Amino acid sequence: MKTQSFAPAEQSGSDSLPIEWIILNGHDEQDRAWIDKQSGFDEAVKAIVSMPPTHVRRVHLGTEIILTLARRDSTTRNDPTGLTMVIDTHRLVTVCYGTDAIVEEALDRQTTGSVPAGISRILSLLVAALIRPLDSEITLLSDRIDALEDQAMKASEDGMDDAVVLIGRRALSLRRYLAPMHDEVSYLALNPDELPGSVEAKSLRRAAESLARLVSALDSSHNRVLLILDQLKNRDVSRQARSMHKLTLVATVFLPLTFITGLLGINVAGIPDAHNPLGFWVVCGILLGVAVLAILLIRWRKWM
Repeated sequence: MKTQSFAPAEQSGSDSLPIEWIILNGHDEQDRAWIDKQSGFDEAVKAIVSMPPTHVRRVHLGTEIILTLARRDSTTRNDPTGLTMVIDTHRLVTVCYGTDAIVEEALDRQTTGSVPAGISRILSLLVAALIRPLDSEITLLSDRIDALEDQAMKASEDGMDDAVVLIGRRALSLRRYLAPMHDEVSYLALNPDELPGSVEAKSLRRAAESLARLVSALDSSHNRVLLILDQLKNRDVSRQARSMHKLTLVATVFLPLTFITGLLGINVAGIPDAHNPLGFWVVCGILLGVAVLAILLIRWRKWM
């Protein structure tokens, strides 16, 4: 548990209320005991902050605002990580679930910075620290899609579908958390009266713009994945069409041969002119001529 108090800002237009920032670890027994016995939260708030966040949401309970920010972290086997903030007039309680280092980074930036502390300022720092590791991951996803696009151009490249689908699923997984986060931060930036104090909406707008940039990059990555899958699908369809075309040509050559042999009821003992030693070869020559004529017809009609 960490506690940091910030004096009210002197500048007009900034947050002007004193703030006590309390940082808790949601997995620590002592911090959970503080939530149960000393926080002063009602049971509804305790129920929310005591559970690891699974999605982004904002809840108003009386004078308190509960804002939950969640994301999936690739370094923790895709387990959801995040934080829950209980915002009151003079207090900000942040309960961390796998995001202790991120919240401490935001605390250090606020403590060592020259910008006055405020709910909007702290919230923007938390959002920036929460999404900063994802920036490089989204860039890496884009680079991998570039490589897959180059591979998809090679007709001999097979077995790409699974790799492309995995990239697409990762992009959608990130977007599932970043898009709602962007919506909530944008809403607070457009409706600063939802937060206590005289909120500086500029910092929230910057955080919303950063989130919008990442969401846009994920949308672009997902669209590129869909294009690659379409290209692979079209290539497979083209291969199947060529195979069927070849099979049809072979069937076209053998169809008249099958018809003639079926019509005459040819077998080894009853071929026409069986008494002649050359009768078998004559019939084979006729069938060969018919096959050659079929091939010439196919080439003349440019079917192959």
